[in-house]
Amino acid sequence: MRIPQLKRRLFVMAACVVVIYFSCHVTKAQTFDFSKIIFNNHTYHEDIASVKVGVRGIAEDEIEMAKARSIGADKLAFFPPVIHLNGGNKIVLTFDDLSGDMKYMRYTLIHCTYDWNPTTTLNVNEYLSRFTEGDVINYTHSRNTLQAYVSFEISFPNENIEISKSGNYLLYVYEDDGGKIIPLITRRIMVVENVVTITPNIQQSTNINERFTHQEITFQIDLNNQRLLNPTNTLKVLVMQNERYDNALLITTPYINQGNVLMYNQRGSITMEGGNEFRIFNTKSLRSNMEGVERIAYLSDNTHVYLYLEGDRQYKAYASYIDINGYYFNETIDFSTVDEADYARVHFRLQYDKPVSGSIYVFGELTNWQLMEEAKLKYMDMAHSWQTDLYVKSGYYNYMYLFVPEGSNIATSDLIEGNHWETENRYTFFVYYKPDPSSYDRIIAYTTKYAFPKIK
Repeated sequence: MRIPQLKRRLFVMAACVVVIYFSCHVTKAQTFDFSKIIFNNHTYHEDIASVKVGVRGIAEDEIEMAKARSIGADKLAFFPPVIHLNGGNKIVLTFDDLSGDMKYMRYTLIHCTYDWNPTTTLNVNEYLSRFTEGDVINYTHSRNTLQAYVSFEISFPNENIEISKSGNYLLYVYEDDGGKIIPLITRRIMVVENVVTITPNIQQSTNINERFTHQEITFQIDLNNQRLLNPTNTLKVLVMQNERYDNALLITTPYINQGNVLMYNQRGSITMEGGNEFRIFNTKSLRSNMEGVERIAYLSDNTHVYLYLEGDRQYKAYASYIDINGYYFNETIDFSTVDEADYARVHFRLQYDKPVSGSIYVFGELTNWQLMEEAKLKYMDMAHSWQTDLYVKSGYYNYMYLFVPEGSNIATSDLIEGNHWETENRYTFFVYYKPDPSSYDRIIAYTTKYAFPKIK
């Protein structure tokens, strides 16, 4: 056989192998059982801890805000999981595995509708290119810790996975146990475009009964002379306060249509509870008491951190201070590297003696921005206080207490934290566009706005 013919045959065989490999990945990603996946921020296994999703390559104004809050700009604590389509920034997911067992972990992305259901009008290879799944291979082992763990990191887009459509995405991390798929982590992220421009404004509520407790939101969308199909009916705007989905607002109809500009400025029509600044506890040291910590106990089962007994703030005057809007970041000052940050069981104690018809939760990024069962407080008769505990890594934490009335799934800050119109909150705005049923929900604009910022 001549050498050129052999080379051609080898080339064809190699090309076939690549095509088969790629096809297998696409097929596998399309066969996930969505009924076993929770399309929300969720951690499926008790051995998975300290799950954080953030952004690398953030905007300069956000970096300056982070520096002003004494947070290093390299930290992922302060930024929502939003990247620009074909932009230079990346989503970064970090988490710890406390089990000590070897797992073959993989991840993929699932495109979703504006209300977080799987998009049925797109195949996976229409929104992910190169490959549709990746391996979780970047890890480090803990050092000098009582709780042994392995820290993992995923960063994308990367050389294996690229995103070609804007919209909502569910980041799905799972264990492949000999073909058996075991869910580990799901996190909501957004990929956005800059097609239209949204300009928001936050002010004190103009409704008389909400004057001192709520913040009023108005905004306008400049279509930038884009040819959008029936924008009055095909645009939806999601308004979120500090990454809270439980009280997020979906605005579907503009108040005024000026042709190239849609106005959402009806007096008193879009308002949200102002809430209060987040509470703070600091466990960057497990050797000495820091902010919010009353005492540390070293017991046979674990290190236990007891926060000060706290009270409600419903009728207290508003106190202005700088928080990080519900986020946390892991760090230790007892040792030189974050790989030496240890875990502790943090005990929350709330004194509230009035009758309660509902449930009280610890809430923030430390609870996945969710109302988690393990974060629900229970009343302890002997201690005359509401209590719960969470197993968390050394670091700096924001949190608050939210109340969910019986028969409701919407939390309120009013009962425990109180509501103040002056509270600094960060609002995020997403503009969704779906021109027809056969299309998909794009995010064609995104912006953030701080209400009454303490730092400018």
